[in-house]
Amino acid sequence: MKTSLSSPAYNVLMFSIFWALQIIFAKFVFNAGADVLPFQLLSTFIAFLILLVFIYPKVKSQLFHLYKDQNSLFWKLFAANGIQAGFGTCFALVGIALTNAINAGFLVKLTTVSTILFAWILLKERLSVLKVVIVFMMLLGAYLLTTKAQVLIPTTGDLFILGACVCWSLGTVLVRMVLKDRPIEADVVTMQKPLASFPVILSFVGVSLIFSSSSSVFNHVFDCCQLPSAELIYILLSGFCVAMAWIFLYRTLKISTASYLTMMSMLTPVIVSLLALVFLGETLIWIQVVGAAMIILSGILVYFSDIAYA
Repeated sequence: MKTSLSSPAYNVLMFSIFWALQIIFAKFVFNAGADVLPFQLLSTFIAFLILLVFIYPKVKSQLFHLYKDQNSLFWKLFAANGIQAGFGTCFALVGIALTNAINAGFLVKLTTVSTILFAWILLKERLSVLKVVIVFMMLLGAYLLTTKAQVLIPTTGDLFILGACVCWSLGTVLVRMVLKDRPIEADVVTMQKPLASFPVILSFVGVSLIFSSSSSVFNHVFDCCQLPSAELIYILLSGFCVAMAWIFLYRTLKISTASYLTMMSMLTPVIVSLLALVFLGETLIWIQVVGAAMIILSGILVYFSDIAYA
């Protein structure tokens, strides 16, 4: 089993850690009263600048080669990134605005289910009994951890969150279809991610401006220009974590199955809970500890199985 820095376990762990850190930094900003959309725009832009400085020089020649000599493949990857990072992000933002935190916190975990289904249909990844049992354990653990076993009351925003799950899953699986059999560096696809998502997100901003006068959901779209300087450090850190999460997301997809990525990344809410315990002063009740233990146990089972390569 691989144990080096190029192993699936290392890369998905780094993805989960940076994703969890980004969530914590976002909580700091939201607790200070920032709006979701401008924060997302700034974080994405900062992530793009970081990739431009540190990743683009390394992949520039391959990126241009892909565009010039494999144009159709370039646009397929571009579309996959647009679906995942563009439409997925926009649907999630609308969903978060129209539902409550408990619903949103759990429903995003259904990405695991949709990713495994798309991987089974499009990638022919094996859908074993073990995989189904582990996913059920992970979802039950995530439910206990994120909702404290409270009953979910359906809202309109839940539909947008489910739409985001579908977009995230479909985009991820489409990228895996390309990366698994072709000599394309994962960082090349990572560099495409902000470029593909910006047109979709900016279109969403335009729509929000049109409807802002009649819907309080989209008010203050450009309040990012008025953010207090105290919040800027968290936005910069969030952007850095976004960039790093993107890098390790596609590096994981390059060397492992989509099912492995989505199942092992379920460790993220556990990491978030631990970080929130330390830095945000949040507390855990016993039912949440049970949920976290179920997720960790499931992750151990995934690690020692052949799901990463099957």
